[in-house]
Amino acid sequence: MSKQFGKFLKSSSLLALVAAPAMVFAAPPTDPISTFGILGSYNDFKLEGGSESDKDQMPQAGLFYNFGNKLTAESGFIYQAGVDAKFGKKSDNKLKEGQADLDLGWRAALDARNFVDVLVGGGYNWTRYEPESGDYDMQLTSKSPFAKAALGYNHQFDSMTLRVEAGARYTLDGRAKLKVDGIGSDTVDLKDRTNPYAEVSLLMNQNGDLPVMAGLYYTRTEYKLDADSEVADNTKLKRDEYGFKVGLAF
Repeated sequence: MSKQFGKFLKSSSLLALVAAPAMVFAAPPTDPISTFGILGSYNDFKLEGGSESDKDQMPQAGLFYNFGNKLTAESGFIYQAGVDAKFGKKSDNKLKEGQADLDLGWRAALDARNFVDVLVGGGYNWTRYEPESGDYDMQLTSKSPFAKAALGYNHQFDSMTLRVEAGARYTLDGRAKLKVDGIGSDTVDLKDRTNPYAEVSLLMNQNGDLPVMAGLYYTRTEYKLDADSEVADNTKLKRDEYGFKVGLAF
């Protein structure tokens, strides 16, 4: 009987040794998370109006918050809602903006660690750009609802997740108010535009007490008046934004 008991102990010890790595590298939680943090970006602007053209660059800083399971879910329905606010200033140039997004989609598993998804969604963007000018002061304020479509890819490591997303936002019925001191102001429609974007995100320390999210993103945005204005002739603003985000997940 003592020999049988000894064999039982050896078998139990061997089983514990084999199971130990699986316990250490447990799968990350799949519950939705909130993420709050800071963001920063570098912007290239090109403002065209009539026969004139002006280029400028401007840094921005701000805050963001989102809630959802885009970085945690393994398969099935995925979603994320988020808001951000940014402000930039360079010399007398100023840029203020806010944006709200809602993403809905479906995720499919390729294997135990790789997942792809399809997203649709929408949101609202408010932007005010005040370029420096030696002859006059100008304000271009736009308000644009938008629809959104994207593809995503997630790779799950032992304690972190890498996500890549690329897609486009399509502005719908946007409005712009152009104000030029000494000349006047006018509110006109914006042409509907397709604005591409891409982002890479990394959710780290998922099994720990303080998960951290870090990411990079790029967005191309174009604002164009739908018709000639009393204070502007064929005004168009092109913008390339390169940014980063760092936040805490909870």
